Amino acid sequence: MITLLDCINRVPLITDSIIEKRGATFKPLIDKWNDELKTINQIVLIGSGTSNTSAVTARGFIEKVTKLQTICILPNEFLYNTYVYNPNALYVFTSQSGTSSLTNEAVRKMKELGYKTISITESDETPLAKAADLHIDMGCGKEEYGMRTIGYCASILTLMLLGLEIAKHINSVSEEEYTKYIHHASLISTNHKNICDKTLAWFDHNKEQLLYSKSFTIYGNRSLYGVALEGALKILEISKHKLAIGYEMDDGMHGPTMGYSSDNCVIALCDGERDDDKYIPLIKWAKNEMHNGFIFGYNTLDDTDLAFETKSEDFRAIEFAPTVEILAYRLAVDIGIDLTDRSRHKEKEYFNTHKAN
Repeated sequence: MITLLDCINRVPLITDSIIEKRGATFKPLIDKWNDELKTINQIVLIGSGTSNTSAVTARGFIEKVTKLQTICILPNEFLYNTYVYNPNALYVFTSQSGTSSLTNEAVRKMKELGYKTISITESDETPLAKAADLHIDMGCGKEEYGMRTIGYCASILTLMLLGLEIAKHINSVSEEEYTKYIHHASLISTNHKNICDKTLAWFDHNKEQLLYSKSFTIYGNRSLYGVALEGALKILEISKHKLAIGYEMDDGMHGPTMGYSSDNCVIALCDGERDDDKYIPLIKWAKNEMHNGFIFGYNTLDDTDLAFETKSEDFRAIEFAPTVEILAYRLAVDIGIDLTDRSRHKEKEYFNTHKAN
């Protein structure tokens, strides 16, 4: 029986494959819009759930390398609370299964307007793949569990490489810069097992406190904000017994801290580059006042924290991803949740948001 942890451990094979196949993956994009790509002035990323958190994670890098404004928006907001659509934008729709109803509706709307649309899904046979002007395979294959772990990392990397290939084509990065970015992307897989092993050991070391916690608040900055959002989503959907929320570092300091109690676990994802002046006092306070706070990554405070270093610079969010996924997995397993029971994960008809179109 393949476990959810097996899926998490499979990520390095997936990321290496995505990088290796990038030439073939993105060639249709360059072939289709060779000249038009040089005229776009905005990239819009549309998706729900993990597809949205992937976009939030990848957005900054795409904007950095392309030097084009890049925004993320939920399909419902895009369809029913947006009134100006940019005809010179590239619209990118992500859904692993390709069956997200509103994402499909959104791509059809842009197609009707005659705007450039790209879908990113697990297969060119998905409804979303067939609806868009161009389909890009996210390279994840068929994932055994509905709680996407492989798909999260594959979506991030595919979106980032999409931005990088566009940047190379429009000359907003040099050949030297492109080669450096690809090298750092390749380092993702070299650190994965080490971080997974450390996370499992960290959970065992703090197991009593983690299982005691009723809720989790996860903080992240820049690309790690997306990881914080995804971590909160995973804790909720996998454990079934814990509540969680993800915050951008600064935003999460404006009020939420006044509601914390000892059964709320506060976690800061720290990349060692910025906001240490906020992370460290917050976690010190959580440790001293609530005895329930942890730092993941850099600038840890004591041996209860999860200390590790990343290798891939701009792609470090994918290295952080297994920490929150394994936390969610172990919370479920140690509570006694049977994650292999597929009946638990079926959407009820009255809130089914994924239907083939």
